[in-house]
Amino acid sequence: MYIRSLGILLLIFVCNCLPAQPLIDSLRLFNKISSFELLDAGQQKKARLDIDGKPLSLFIFLSPECPLCQNYTKTINGLSKKFGPQLNLFGIVPGNAYTAKEVTGFANKYQATFPIFIDKKQQLTHYLKATVTPQAILLDNQGNLVYSGAIDDWVQGLGKKRLNVNEHYVQDAIEQSLKPELVKIKTTKAFGCKINDY
Repeated sequence: MYIRSLGILLLIFVCNCLPAQPLIDSLRLFNKISSFELLDAGQQKKARLDIDGKPLSLFIFLSPECPLCQNYTKTINGLSKKFGPQLNLFGIVPGNAYTAKEVTGFANKYQATFPIFIDKKQQLTHYLKATVTPQAILLDNQGNLVYSGAIDDWVQGLGKKRLNVNEHYVQDAIEQSLKPELVKIKTTKAFGCKINDY
């Protein structure tokens, strides 16, 4: 009887401790992300990402010369406008291939309304496991990966595009997560320009 009671108490203790785990993970995740030093292309100075205070954080990996990235700036602007109060949105340019001036030129030419940072050492890029541009990675404020992959289903493969977008993967993941309800599609294959290690 004593052993059974002790087992029940231990089970209650463990179950009561479980909800704290995501918070610990989120603190570790967010502290890690905010520890990476990036270059704010618009301000042309070193910066660290502030991802506190909003339910979701969206990282979209971009390359100024990638035609898909150029075409998707309008879509990304729409996400920023629609979900701004509930969403941290960051454009991330991985590597040393582009200067802050070139990235700002890209932002101005394609009228990007969201901040763009250069991840020169690709620390954030590797940490979030981004492999191509454009690629979207959505996190919630508990440190959970909500979605990773293509922005939508416009691109079906290299050189293959739909006439119309049927699936809005990122938008749907944001809306479903905010309701909240289960995110139906959590991962897709992102097509685009491969992120090189330079």
